[in-house]
Amino acid sequence: MSISELQAGLVSGRWTSVDLVEAYLAKLNQFKHFNAMIFVKDRERLLSEAASLDKERAALLSSQEGNKGSTDALGKLHGIPVIVKDNICTVDMPTTAGALALKDAESGFDAEIVCKLKSAGAIILGKSNLTELANFVDTHHTWGWSCMGGQTMNGISGSAHASGSSSGSACAVALGICSYAIGTETHGSIICPSVQQGIVSIKPSRGLCSNTGIIPISTTFDTAGPMGRTTEDVAVVLETLSNSDEQFSNLDAYSIKGTRAGVALKCISKLGENDSAYVVYNFMKVVGQLHTLGCTPVHEILEDKLLSKRASTSYRPLSAIDDALNESINKDYFYILKSEFKDGLADILAKFHSVPSNVRDLASLIAFNRENPEALNPITKNQEILVESNDTHGISGANYKHLLERVDYISKTITDPIFDDLDFVLTAFIGPDDSTIYNLAILSGSPIVTIPLGKFPDAPSYRTFHGFTNCPGVGFGLILIGKHGDDHKLLCYAKQIEDMLQQF
Repeated sequence: MSISELQAGLVSGRWTSVDLVEAYLAKLNQFKHFNAMIFVKDRERLLSEAASLDKERAALLSSQEGNKGSTDALGKLHGIPVIVKDNICTVDMPTTAGALALKDAESGFDAEIVCKLKSAGAIILGKSNLTELANFVDTHHTWGWSCMGGQTMNGISGSAHASGSSSGSACAVALGICSYAIGTETHGSIICPSVQQGIVSIKPSRGLCSNTGIIPISTTFDTAGPMGRTTEDVAVVLETLSNSDEQFSNLDAYSIKGTRAGVALKCISKLGENDSAYVVYNFMKVVGQLHTLGCTPVHEILEDKLLSKRASTSYRPLSAIDDALNESINKDYFYILKSEFKDGLADILAKFHSVPSNVRDLASLIAFNRENPEALNPITKNQEILVESNDTHGISGANYKHLLERVDYISKTITDPIFDDLDFVLTAFIGPDDSTIYNLAILSGSPIVTIPLGKFPDAPSYRTFHGFTNCPGVGFGLILIGKHGDDHKLLCYAKQIEDMLQQF
């Protein structure tokens, strides 16, 4: 049920916020084995919060007399429960990022986006499971697993292929445990689990949502973002989370008619033959219908268009772009992440009210994990990213500023020309390995919206992400990529494509 439908029921009196809390708690119990959650708030406290919001709504409605049925003054999220990822600080619940070292850690404050949700009247049900420390422990860490929450399952397939790192947030939405959830992303952590679990999400433009009060990887590349069942729901939540006054929930503000969509088909370059045949077939069905919306598809944007617009750059094949990106991402980009992670983790843990383990920085986290081997992933038993991050000199290191400028230059000189005469880019998506254009969008801080497109059938074996096979029922989807700051336009275009897909 959508946010607007839930709100309509609250206003009409068909149900109350107390009813919604009771219903979602029942769902949480029903699907407990999916390990979507790390922490659920105490039932009595939740019911008390819900009852207070019900009274607030009733008082407003009774005072309106001639204008009954409107709660605009309360907002669209008033009285509706939400789940937030467990790297987002909350004053009334522990914040662990899934790490045993942070068990029972109390921040003593709310993240800025949590403050915005509470001010809008949202009820924080609990904290969702995630790939531990947002998948920044070791290079082969299991997606969706954390020591505190166990292995999150995929909400639409029931398999262990939940992707990550916002695995539990996606799972909770897919299972109907909540109507919307909040995730965070550095490189794929909102988009990937949303696609593989068949839900809608947006990775907002860099800087649109505050990262204050979130256990970070990167101060440069991190962002929070909403995850939901529909584009409309995601837009409503983004309106609350964002630092902008833009009315994202007005999805009629921009028409897709007259737009040009770059079709990034050749970016789906690392799929196996079976995957390509199935995914591309479904993707091209969508492309073939864009004209019914008045949208013009522009094909092969990377090879035939993008590089020709780069100053002093001659035509090069897609593999050359991949090589340039791999050099930048694998060396410069990840060095930046590690440097920022070292300082960022220490900065936020220093502000925590209580950490029973006394872990306050990377060095003490690494030591804790060595002394408590059960804290590490039982399959990989490794923490090399933590060690490599600790070995950097943080953001004061001699190379940090230079590498940050280099990555920024590469992303701008390659990405900006895409939108010279395109309104957005459209491609099929399974995971970040599968799309060069996706990696470009990450580097440039562009907004990305996901729309479910389908699920892999029962046979044959299909690759999803990190080489997993035999994944019947795992989702794949569309992603729309826009120019930095075009979040509202992108959501409007996504809504119109979403409506078109319902006619298929």
